[in-house]
Amino acid sequence: MRKLLGGLIVAASLAILLGGCGSSLGPTPVKVSLNGYTIDRSKGLVKFNLSAFDNQGHLIEHGTVSDPSVTDLRATLSGQPLDAVEGQAVVCGQITVHRNVTCAITLDATGSMSDNDPDHQRAKAAKAFIDRMTAGDLAGVASFDTDTQPTDSYLAIHVWKDFTGDTSALKSAVDQATFEGGATNLWDAVYDDVDWLLTQGSSNRIALVLTDGEDNSSNKTYQEAAEHAVQNDVRIYMVGLGDPSTLDFTAMQEVANQTGGLFAAAQDASQLTDLFNGIFNASKASFCVAVTFTVNGQPPQAGTRITGKLTFVLNGKPSQVDFDVVF
Repeated sequence: MRKLLGGLIVAASLAILLGGCGSSLGPTPVKVSLNGYTIDRSKGLVKFNLSAFDNQGHLIEHGTVSDPSVTDLRATLSGQPLDAVEGQAVVCGQITVHRNVTCAITLDATGSMSDNDPDHQRAKAAKAFIDRMTAGDLAGVASFDTDTQPTDSYLAIHVWKDFTGDTSALKSAVDQATFEGGATNLWDAVYDDVDWLLTQGSSNRIALVLTDGEDNSSNKTYQEAAEHAVQNDVRIYMVGLGDPSTLDFTAMQEVANQTGGLFAAAQDASQLTDLFNGIFNASKASFCVAVTFTVNGQPPQAGTRITGKLTFVLNGKPSQVDFDVVF
């Protein structure tokens, strides 16, 4: 009897230990989202921002990321394949959680959007972002172009709905903000977003900015817009719509990198909802894997496009996502 009791005690103790170890790993991921990235060109360094979901569809808010690597690497420059591309991966941040977010949703309403987003996919994407807001989240909706009168005290943005948690009102404002006309005053709009967000007391202030073109009408430079955001603790999430082989996204990537935000590119407007969802994921719970790329032993040249698969272990489960970046 004494031996039996001793065995039961040991077994129970072992079960408690194993149960504790299992729970400490965190939820098992069933889906991973690549939300966007930032680039340090001088070092060939790309920081990928990612989020994971459990089997209930909830963002995973705790656990451990380990063993990152890259596979299936391919590099091209001006459409020509490059040899000897390599990548060294490290974890650059475990899961970070933000309970509430205040977001300035800022949509390009310039004339070129009639060609690049004729079906108003940007409105669908913005509404998907709004639908995922939870109690305590705030958003505002604005547009920018040179034909529309800016809201008083701003250089470029027209505010269709000030910050609120009323999702119905926000979605109505998105419809008002979705039109086409005028030239691209992008950096004036980003500068405005910072001032607009400063009217709120949130410590998690972000600007989600969609554009399909390079700035051609601003008074502010992208450096001034980035510095203004950094000084006021605002992160800029830039979404570029268009082919990165023909559009220069360098300035957008720089602003995202300097402000602690993210850059994501969609070659087609139908991809915008996925990208906006990724930005929402990043604003709530995400982690970071950094990869240093080299081509023939040197940082990639400007314009180099690298694709591949990013692998890592999250809460004991191997996971993998595809990536496509342009330096």
